[in-house]
Amino acid sequence: LEKVMNVFGNVSNTDTNDTLQELEVVFWPRLTQENDAILMDAAIFERVDAVYRERENLGLDPQQLRLVELTHRDFVRRGALLDDEAKARVKEINARISELSTVFGQNLLKQTKSFELHVTDEADLAGLPSSMMGSARAKAESKELEGWVFGLDRGTYEGFMTFADNRELRKELNAAYRARGAQGDDQDNRDILTEVAKLRAERAQLMGYPNHAAYVLETNMAKTPEKVESFLGEVWEPGLAKAQEELAEMQQIVQEEGHDFIIEQHDWWYYAEKLRQKKYALNEDEVKPYFELGNVRDGAFYVANRLFGVTFEPLEGVPVWNEVVQPYKVLDDDGSLLGVFMLDYYARDSKRGGAWMSTYRDASNIDGENIRPIVTNNLNVAIPAEGEPTLLSYDQVETLFHEFGHGLHGLLTQVPYSRFSGTSGTPRDFIEFPSQFMEHYASQPEVLAVYARHAETGEVIPQQLVDKIIAAGTHNQGFATTEYIAASKLDMSWHTMAPSEAAAVEDATRFEDEVLAAYGKPGEIESRYRSPYFSHIFAGGYSSGYYAYLWSEILDADGFTAFKESGDIFDPELAARLKKNVY
Repeated sequence: LEKVMNVFGNVSNTDTNDTLQELEVVFWPRLTQENDAILMDAAIFERVDAVYRERENLGLDPQQLRLVELTHRDFVRRGALLDDEAKARVKEINARISELSTVFGQNLLKQTKSFELHVTDEADLAGLPSSMMGSARAKAESKELEGWVFGLDRGTYEGFMTFADNRELRKELNAAYRARGAQGDDQDNRDILTEVAKLRAERAQLMGYPNHAAYVLETNMAKTPEKVESFLGEVWEPGLAKAQEELAEMQQIVQEEGHDFIIEQHDWWYYAEKLRQKKYALNEDEVKPYFELGNVRDGAFYVANRLFGVTFEPLEGVPVWNEVVQPYKVLDDDGSLLGVFMLDYYARDSKRGGAWMSTYRDASNIDGENIRPIVTNNLNVAIPAEGEPTLLSYDQVETLFHEFGHGLHGLLTQVPYSRFSGTSGTPRDFIEFPSQFMEHYASQPEVLAVYARHAETGEVIPQQLVDKIIAAGTHNQGFATTEYIAASKLDMSWHTMAPSEAAAVEDATRFEDEVLAAYGKPGEIESRYRSPYFSHIFAGGYSSGYYAYLWSEILDADGFTAFKESGDIFDPELAARLKKNVY
């Protein structure tokens, strides 16, 4: 069943259709019900509990002991100790949440993919890079339209908001992006997410916790909602102060250009780029030709080889779910098979947004049957015009390295039990350490010299450009910090409510506005995610856990600092410890 559902889940994320979406609404709640039937079964739990009580006397090795502890914990946290009435209600709640989360994700996909900004006058596209215009032209042609078509996938959205001179079109695209899931139609997610929040609060109370966040965080590194709130608060005020400095500098540019408007949400990306060019003389058009997709991928492979001795060999003749998928056989430093790595980098209407790592099969090694994983990396890079190279922004480069870090975590894992395989065996606020650690390598001069080669000439990126990229590394961090923590605080606000408080929420938009206003979020900066399209927490596994990226950033910064201080970013001794103890 797990094998089948892994395939179903992965294909539904990358190549969905009406039939698959209808089946999702049936299958995921049913799978939830089957899991509940096992984990709340009194007879099965009695056997698990008997092993758990005797665990110290059974001669178990550390992983076996941990497996017993986590299995017992799974049963308890799912409701094995509840009375029959509470069990029945928790089962109802779990099935309903599964259904609602599935529909939430489907609605978001439909609204993201259905919007088109169709431009017919080339003058309206002033400022946009030629590569972006080429992709938009290709998209228009695929729809048999004249002109250019821009969608709401994150890469296209950020690019348009950053470079388009036409302020009205930026405003239109921004409004469409922010309105997803909240348009008053049959794909509106607001009632869905408020019901999910209420059900989670009720379930937490039945399980003996004050709120959903307390339930979730018990098994994370942070442990409590109070610890998370304190942690976010430490960064919130400095982030706001920095964002206000950035805003003042950008407003100065507006005045220098002879305009009299006040910067709004749809202006921030655009004027942040102008400020970057002014302060660091760094032009995206100048840099982007050095970040060709295939070269960047090979740069990530190079880092894995230098650090861990891992090699990647293209695979021929293996089944793939889409013709653009690139499969690789991954070998360890001793030539043994680590797994299969499948890369799906391009956006399409049948694919959900964002970037993620997943597995078709996890690793395990029981009784000497060494099962190696099948791991995927997914991005949403716009397809270029025919014959043109696929050029990435530097943000997309970092995203590729980030997901590659997750991929390595899944591939390098060496465990007997699939429960501990790769990302599945770690707390939510540790899981981003291996991915964010890998991001550091993208900007290292030694690594840039390998992969940052001009798409047309093959010339290695000049050192002066490398210096500019590094110097601009902290540019716009007030904005980035503020929008991220706003989303993290929003997550915590939805999930720290008691059932009575959650039941009182009638309007998701009003609740969100009140929460963010109370935190003092400036109007010029939107939360990274508004609730109706916050799929991390309402259709993914990050509820009460979106703070995890910042938490892990401390870990990955410390980890990479160790390499920098050693004088060798590929220090063999440190790399061996990193491979064994983390990846």
